[in-house]
Amino acid sequence: MFSVSVSNREPIYTQLEKNIIRYINLGVYEKNSMLPSVRALACELGINPNTVSKAYKNLEANGVVYTVAGKGVFVKGDSMLTNIHKMAADEIKNVLKDAKNSGVEKTEVISIINEVWDGDRND
Repeated sequence: MFSVSVSNREPIYTQLEKNIIRYINLGVYEKNSMLPSVRALACELGINPNTVSKAYKNLEANGVVYTVAGKGVFVKGDSMLTNIHKMAADEIKNVLKDAKNSGVEKTEVISIINEVWDGDRND
C-alpha cells in the first residue's frame, strides 16, 4: 500500500509521512482508524522500524495522528486537516525559497503552479 524509494533524495520517513497524509486525504484512513504497527510497516517496506517510528512521531507532533499506549497509532480527526494543510504550506514555502535562491524566475514558478493546478487531478 505505502511506497518509499531509497533512490529518492527525500528522506524515507518524509516519504512515509506524505504517503500517510495522502491516504488520509483520500479517505483510506478515517478518523480514529488505526495505522499499521511500526514493526508490520517496517517489514512490509523493508525499512528500519526506527524510520517508521520517526514518521509516526512527526505526524503526532503535527497533530495528524495520536498514539494509544499498547494499542497503536490512530488518525486524529479534529483540526487534522488544518495541520495537514499547514505542513503542506510549510513544505511549499521551503521549496519556493530553494527555487528563488537557485535563480528560478518568479514567472517560471507561476507557470509550474498553473501546470500543476490545471493538470491531471490524479497526480
